[in-house]
Amino acid sequence: MSRQLKRKQFLSSRGLQDAQITPLVPDASARRYFRLQLGDDTMMLMDAPPPGEKPGAFIQVTSYLEKLGARVPHVIASDVQTGLVLLEDLGDQTMTSLLAQGADETTLYRQAVDALVQMQQAFSAADMEISLPAYDLDAALAEADLMVEWYLPARLLRRLDQQEHREFREIWTSLFHSLPDMSPVLVHRDFHVDNLLIVEGACAMLDYQDALLGSPLYDLVSLLEDARRDVDVGLQQQLIERWQATQNIERETFTRHFTFWGAQRHCKVAGIFVRLWLRDHKNGYLGHLPRVMDLLKRNLEPAFMTPLKDWLTARLPKINHQELGNNPDTLRRIVMD
Repeated sequence: MSRQLKRKQFLSSRGLQDAQITPLVPDASARRYFRLQLGDDTMMLMDAPPPGEKPGAFIQVTSYLEKLGARVPHVIASDVQTGLVLLEDLGDQTMTSLLAQGADETTLYRQAVDALVQMQQAFSAADMEISLPAYDLDAALAEADLMVEWYLPARLLRRLDQQEHREFREIWTSLFHSLPDMSPVLVHRDFHVDNLLIVEGACAMLDYQDALLGSPLYDLVSLLEDARRDVDVGLQQQLIERWQATQNIERETFTRHFTFWGAQRHCKVAGIFVRLWLRDHKNGYLGHLPRVMDLLKRNLEPAFMTPLKDWLTARLPKINHQELGNNPDTLRRIVMD
């Protein structure tokens, strides 16, 4: 049965067969979103086909975030097995669109930081059981590996051998174990302006289905070191100080976590953007790679990141991004065969 027919049956079973349906612009995932209008009422339909997508996880994390007081779209109805979820419509005022319209950047980013702080503090004070996997070494390695599996082969025009891959993982393992202890919180894992909306003056969140329990610095890095847009260094520092003012964290602990998770995220994202191009035929993210590699370079400057910096510079003498060539078929054979 086609996805279109499944959506039609799902909506008909809930009395929405006469709703006007408007598809929204697809994102980097296989999920699709549709706005439904029936009279004066609007809702969103999320089409997240399993097993590749995780509608059940989205519903579970929505429940957790609602209990923590975060603003998220309320789940109206769902068919998890089919991968269809009917959601409250929070509108179109993403931070990305508001910034493009000339909204005040500082105000919007402060709202985002405040929403993050509120969620993290509520988690720390919560008595409820939140059952999510840990953002542990295995999860961190699996994501960092995307640099070795996709980005570097496309840059070097060769696949890395087992010894190189083992060295890369050993460096990350050592860095992970050197991190100072921090109490885990719920980590959104994609906390940036595309996934944040302003709803009635408050910052709401989307696309949190991959949430884990981990470092409170990860989401702050996602927001301030955005792969898709530049954030002024001065504004970054203001926002870091705003976040730190609510915490009791030593400077060294903050620096090591912020830097580690920044480098880890940028390695992951560089690999994802190349994978989207070569495997999924989505080349719209390639233009962000210079920014991603510049951010990675910045996170390799502290002395404790030297092992990773040395390993990368042995293969990329200058840590930056260069054009990957204009023959994706050749790169696919190198990277994917």
